[in-house]
Amino acid sequence: MAGLKKRGNTWFASYYVAGKQLVKTTGIPIVPIAIPPGKTKAAMMKQNEASARLIAQELEKAAYGQQVDATMIKALAGERKGRQLLRGKQYMQGVKDYLNEWIKQRSGRNFVRDKKAISLFIDLLGDSQNMPLDMVTIEHARRFMILQLERVRSSSVVVYLSILHNAFQQATDARIIPFNPFKGISPTKREIADKQERRAFTMEETKRLTEVLPGEWPDMVRVCLYTGGQRLGDIAGIQWDQVDMKRGVIAMVSQKTHRKMEKPIIAPLMEVLKRRHACRINEYVFPVAGMEHMKKSINNLSKIFSKLLEKHGFIEKDKEACKGDRNNWNKLSFHSLRATAVTALRLAGVPADLCRVIVGHDSEEIERVYFRPDSGAIAEAMKHLSL
Repeated sequence: MAGLKKRGNTWFASYYVAGKQLVKTTGIPIVPIAIPPGKTKAAMMKQNEASARLIAQELEKAAYGQQVDATMIKALAGERKGRQLLRGKQYMQGVKDYLNEWIKQRSGRNFVRDKKAISLFIDLLGDSQNMPLDMVTIEHARRFMILQLERVRSSSVVVYLSILHNAFQQATDARIIPFNPFKGISPTKREIADKQERRAFTMEETKRLTEVLPGEWPDMVRVCLYTGGQRLGDIAGIQWDQVDMKRGVIAMVSQKTHRKMEKPIIAPLMEVLKRRHACRINEYVFPVAGMEHMKKSINNLSKIFSKLLEKHGFIEKDKEACKGDRNNWNKLSFHSLRATAVTALRLAGVPADLCRVIVGHDSEEIERVYFRPDSGAIAEAMKHLSL
């Protein structure tokens, strides 16, 4: 509970946040400047102390990210002093003013996303949005994170937290505030409850993909499988100088993990590469996808692939309204081919360690996540359990 300290002729609030003592003025004098008729000095001093204690409690609530009774603060401290307490003019710039100025300095393609994160945090603070910048605590940051995890996917929350971390780090670097309240704030595995597992394509579905998809997509699917289920961005970015047909290898670097890999060119992969090399038009094995890769528009490629899956009946459009800004994931995507490769290898008896090397996984736990046999494969395997 907040305590009071005397400094000069003013009551100061004293409380602890994350083990650190904060001392903030309440704006209430210890000895009243004027004594109304019918009141004694002692009675007025006692009344001022009680008012200061109430304001101290509100300041402590603000430090912990709780709703502040702004009306009460203004009633006790006076309209002008109350506004100053809420806006933090006596200490430093208020949170809302600082963050709005910070966002004005931003530009580029991420501006809308940055502005969204700032707006959400300001909305969270409510009546406390004008409090001094140094009153934002770890509790505010954690409360923001937990609230957003209820609204949007954890990946979006991580992005929002990164944006706010950058905003407050700028104030920390400039020594406006002593520490960054968003430092180290990220959802734990237990707090992340939105992991939706996409299933693998069956081999029958994969074969149909190569029959119905237009343009480069059938060969992209083939190359994905024949290289052990590599990611869409890595397939789209393959250039001819990475392909050594004499040695029979493709040199690849995973965009996500930066792992360097040499993929052997097996017979069906060689057939695809020779056919595409005969009609090459630029440095990319897949020219159209390569242009998207060059523009760093892999998300656009992923959306195109999802639309094609929808068009050809592999997935259905989810018409259900989602909670908040949360988007439902499709059960199948290009990334599902990665699970298809793992599952096919494991069901063929390839040892887990070798499977991880082929696909490019870092751990047994990750490889296990991608092993997704369907019910038919499970039933077939269980026949071996009969006595």
